[in-house]
Amino acid sequence: MISQDQDPFFAKNMYLNFGDLGQNAKEYVEQFASKQASGQKLDSIEDMKRFVEEYPEFRRLSGNVTKHVTLVGELSRRVERDSLLDVSELEQSLACNDNHSTDVKTLQRHIQNPQVPPDSKLRLVAIYALRYAAHASNSTPALLDLLSVAGGLSRHRINLIPKLLTYASSLQTQSQTADLFQPSGIFDSARARLNRGLRGVENVYTQHSPKMETTLQDLIKGRLSTTAYPFLDGQTRDKPQDIVVFIVGGATYEEAKMVAQVNASSPGVRVVLGGTGVINSSMFLGELEESVDAWPEPREGSAAGRLRREIGRT
Repeated sequence: MISQDQDPFFAKNMYLNFGDLGQNAKEYVEQFASKQASGQKLDSIEDMKRFVEEYPEFRRLSGNVTKHVTLVGELSRRVERDSLLDVSELEQSLACNDNHSTDVKTLQRHIQNPQVPPDSKLRLVAIYALRYAAHASNSTPALLDLLSVAGGLSRHRINLIPKLLTYASSLQTQSQTADLFQPSGIFDSARARLNRGLRGVENVYTQHSPKMETTLQDLIKGRLSTTAYPFLDGQTRDKPQDIVVFIVGGATYEEAKMVAQVNASSPGVRVVLGGTGVINSSMFLGELEESVDAWPEPREGSAAGRLRREIGRT
C-alpha cells in the first residue's frame, strides 16, 4: 500500500478524470526531466556529499515517474481499445440531455461497433431504457433485438433490461427515477472541455453528478427538507460540521469523488462516505438479477410490462 506521503502525485490526482490525469502526468515528467537535466557538480567533497544525500530522493522520484507513466499509458490503451471516450459521451448525453433521436442513432452505432465491449452496450441500453421509458417513440424493444443480433450478448444477459425496468417501477414514486435524469444548466460547458496538454487525449465528459450532491449541499446550507429527511426528536436544525453518509447496497466511485469535492469546497464541513461496499454497474445488474427473479410478474401498465408484451419473450 503506497501512502500519500510516499507518493504526492497519487494524493494530488486520486479523483481526477482521465484527461486531467494525463495532463498532470505530463507535467510530472517535465518536472523530473528538468531536475535530471540540471545535473550535479562533483568538484569538491561537499558536492559529493550533497549528491549522496540527494540521490535516494532522486531514485524515488524516478521510480514514481516510471510507475505513473506506465499507469497512464495502460489507461490510455484501454480507453482506446474499448472506445471509452465515445461510450462516455453517450452515457453523459443519455443521463443529462434530452436528445432522443440523436441518442438512439448513436446507440445503434455503438451496439453494432465490435470495438465496444458487450457490457458497455448493455449498460448504454439500460440507461436509455430508464431515461426514455415514457417517451412516445421509445425504442427499447428494437434495441434489445439489435443487442441479440450484434451486441455479443446472450438472451439471458439482455433480459436484465426488463428486470431493471421492473425494479424501477417498484420504487415508491416515479419521481425517484425521473429525478436521476434532470438536465442541469451548470454543466452546459462541460461538453466543450478538452484536455489542453496531451495530444489526442480528450477530457471525458463530466456533466452528470450524483443526486447525493444536491442532498449534501441542501444539508450543508440548512435547507434540507424535514419532510423527506426528518430530524430526531430534540435535535436542532443547525448547519452540520460533521456528516456521515452510509449507503446500504454500496457506494460508487463517482459518489466518492463528489464527496471529496464537497469536502474541498466546504470549509468547516467534513463529509465521510461509507457503505456496504463499492459497487459498479455490472455488480448492480448482477444483484438485480438475483433479487428480481423472485418478484411477481410486472403490472401491465408499467414500462416493464409494456416491454414484456412488445418483445413477446423474457
